[in-house]
Amino acid sequence: MRCRPPGGCAARVKRTRVLIADDERGAALALAGSLSSERDIAYVGTADCAQSAIDLTKALEPDVVVMALRLDEGAGIATTAELKYRFPDLRVIVLTDVFDTEIIPRAAAARASALLPDDGELAEMLEMIRDDESDEFYVNPRVHGSFATRAPAGSTRTNRLWRFVRAAAS
Repeated sequence: MRCRPPGGCAARVKRTRVLIADDERGAALALAGSLSSERDIAYVGTADCAQSAIDLTKALEPDVVVMALRLDEGAGIATTAELKYRFPDLRVIVLTDVFDTEIIPRAAAARASALLPDDGELAEMLEMIRDDESDEFYVNPRVHGSFATRAPAGSTRTNRLWRFVRAAAS
């Protein structure tokens, strides 16, 4: 006789639902493949333009949208702002190849959850996808070379992550 957890097999793992918004099909497919191999992440679809991102978020109800900054020739930040306006609890992780301080306040104003390099480490992105407790705005140190060298007061980020931030900033 097999022992089953209360609620059946579905109760074992809460799966975070992720939508990818990227008009570069190859990049979106590669990321989708990586996300699909994670037990606790459910890849739900890909949007290839801003309107599709909005429509699919409404239809598929993801927990997280991974947004390419250059979606629709640079509309990633505006799309992030629109998604956060319509779906306030949605987390949006913006992927960028722009490494300057101008993008940071724009992403923060749009209420993005994180700003990561689009060629960054998958492990870091997975940590941001899984982090449903924090409402802090995280900026990868590569995006902002003079990133703070200590965690903000009340930070819920792991010590490992903040050690990485301090090392990268020095």
